[in-house]
Amino acid sequence: MAGKKPRKVPDPEIIDRELAVVELRRTGETWDRIAKVVGYANAAGAYKAYKRALLRTLQQPTEEMRDLELDRLDRLQRAYWKRAIEGETRAADFILRVIDRRAKILGLDAPQKIQAEVVNYDGSSNIDSDIERIIRLLDQVDQSRPLQVESGISESGTTTTGE
Repeated sequence: MAGKKPRKVPDPEIIDRELAVVELRRTGETWDRIAKVVGYANAAGAYKAYKRALLRTLQQPTEEMRDLELDRLDRLQRAYWKRAIEGETRAADFILRVIDRRAKILGLDAPQKIQAEVVNYDGSSNIDSDIERIIRLLDQVDQSRPLQVESGISESGTTTTGE
């Protein structure tokens, strides 16, 4: 390990300030507010202290970040739960959004099915002539009238409606 400097251990006061920054940020405080509370000159100072604290702890692992977000959601849910149960619609909507977010973080929702259509050009036809044909068709469209789409099923199996 030649050439590497030993890490300097910061003073306990610095560590305490950085931990205060991390805790305030965990509660959702802004960098400006954190700087004022902890005693940094500006938001940038608070942000740098936060980054130092994270580097010192070798970055927060994903599991810890997940737990942090779940803790925040729990706090929000507790704060609005009583009002939601008592019938306040806005609070109930908020609670449902919190529950939805928690389910996404924990992967509780069933996987969403996504239908995608992929068209591959196999090179068996002349693409330049296809493009020219499409351009000719578009030139013939009366631009003063809205386009109408016919209902039916295309060759690829895609359903269209005549809306």
